[in-house]
Amino acid sequence: MFGKSSEALDPHQLHLLLEGVGPNPVPKTDPCAQVVPAPRRKKNKRPELTPRIPEHLPVIEEIVDPLEVQANPEAWRLIGEEVTEQIDYDPAKLYRRRIIRRKYVKKDDAFLPLVIAPLPPRIIEGGIGSPSLLAFIISSKVCYHLPLYRLETMFKTQHGLNLPRQTMARWVGIGAHWLSLIYKEICSHVLSGNYFELDETPIPYLSPGHGRTKLGYFWVACRPRDDTAYFWFPSRGPNVLKKLYLKILPELSNVMAMRLIQALLQSEE
Repeated sequence: MFGKSSEALDPHQLHLLLEGVGPNPVPKTDPCAQVVPAPRRKKNKRPELTPRIPEHLPVIEEIVDPLEVQANPEAWRLIGEEVTEQIDYDPAKLYRRRIIRRKYVKKDDAFLPLVIAPLPPRIIEGGIGSPSLLAFIISSKVCYHLPLYRLETMFKTQHGLNLPRQTMARWVGIGAHWLSLIYKEICSHVLSGNYFELDETPIPYLSPGHGRTKLGYFWVACRPRDDTAYFWFPSRGPNVLKKLYLKILPELSNVMAMRLIQALLQSEE
């Protein structure tokens, strides 16, 4: 009663507190009523324990025997073993893949032209980068957001390989060219459906020669519970989708292009 105003007790509540207080208070509950026991609280099931080490990892066994057994193994009999597991890591390694193409001439006619196997097809003609190295550079840059200058430093410090970032930038462009077939297939699958969702996000980008950043738009087209396609355009006007179909998806019909443009105009309204 003498506390703060926010904790003060209403005087009318005292009647409720003092009700039934006396020498012989009358019980409010019916003594003949059947007492229903409170329901027992169910114990929460313990979550299933997941293994500390995933089962899908490959296993490399290392057997460690005592020195006495190594000195004279025939004098000892194996009765059991203790197993201890750890998660090990083998860092990435660079190595030289040397392709050797042997030349042959016929024994009975040495004047015939020699024969040699053709060189296997390569992603970069005349380049030193293998498909696995390009895949590592592209995934490190796109999936894990490692800039090329960090990859350049990593190759030089850890592997002693001088791989300039300009060279890796050209490799990323070549890899994007080879992956464009898969990209177009994804775009065709997303945009050819009866329903998909489309949205754009403003992104500042560098424009060489202007001395300042300009505003572009990163478009995302998605079919629910299906593939997602990404596009980049410097504007968000209705002609964007028309350019999209003319440049990226020329094999689709004009009806679908007009449907997309109408949907875009409705979203702008």
